[in-house]
Amino acid sequence: MIELRLFRYFVAVAETLHFSRAAELLGIAQPPLSQQIKKLERELGVELFRRSKRRVELTEAGAVFLEHARGTLRAAEQAVEQARRAAAGKEGRLTIGMVSSATYEDLISDVVLRFRVQCPNVELALQEMTTAQQIKLLHTGEIQIGFIRPPIQDPAIALEIVKREPLLVALPVAHPLAGRKQIPILTLATEPWVTLPSDLGLGFYDLVLSQCHEAGFTPKVSQVATQIHTMISLVAAGLGITLVPASVCSLRRAGVVYRKLAHKTPLVETCVAYLKSAQSPVLDNFLQAVRTVRRLQKPTNRSTFSQNLKR
Repeated sequence: MIELRLFRYFVAVAETLHFSRAAELLGIAQPPLSQQIKKLERELGVELFRRSKRRVELTEAGAVFLEHARGTLRAAEQAVEQARRAAAGKEGRLTIGMVSSATYEDLISDVVLRFRVQCPNVELALQEMTTAQQIKLLHTGEIQIGFIRPPIQDPAIALEIVKREPLLVALPVAHPLAGRKQIPILTLATEPWVTLPSDLGLGFYDLVLSQCHEAGFTPKVSQVATQIHTMISLVAAGLGITLVPASVCSLRRAGVVYRKLAHKTPLVETCVAYLKSAQSPVLDNFLQAVRTVRRLQKPTNRSTFSQNLKR
């Protein structure tokens, strides 16, 4: 194996065609430089320079070797730079899971935009999936971070709350209750409901169910859908009503209206989840973007929120 420094010595001499000048540029004495070039020629088994008292010239073999030597040095510099960028979390890949309802918030797009500005060379892959799927894939390493709906009971998973929002009722536009500004949840006791599957909805499904139980009834589930947008389509088709996070009202689906509940309900939380044992500079940088966006979040604009409800 030829030492990398010999490539640097050779390129310096080849570009200056002067041993003393090349030695000065390299910061070494001229005699050791001449010895190192002779060593390189011995290792290659070819003559790289024609030397005389007046001039130094590249041989044909030296001219060919110069092109490749430059390429070798550039590749070495790039390797060092990429390694440093990877150690700083500026290179690599990050796979992100997200529940479908979180895609209607500005949160994820704001985080991704900020992260891409700071780390443009990191490849991002976003995958829509349920909370249960995300927890499984975090353990297998197929995703590195997820936007989920808590709670989860897994001591290996770290959670950070990034947003809280109220629950809304989604109703068919022709529903008798659609004309009200606020709806008591008990008036929904006899309605057909559209829900997430009990085994996939995890925290959000439990939250909806608990609100019904506190009001004294169990919802009559008529339709089950694995994604929020599918639930809203079923509501628009008149197949039932449902409760959704407030950010879903940005999904302007014809045939659906969103109304506030008449009583105060727990806020729906969006969290980022990741393995506590995870050691990744890329993940650390993404979490910094998440925390910055969380700090910069503005309080809910009530007038804008009300306008969305009227649509």
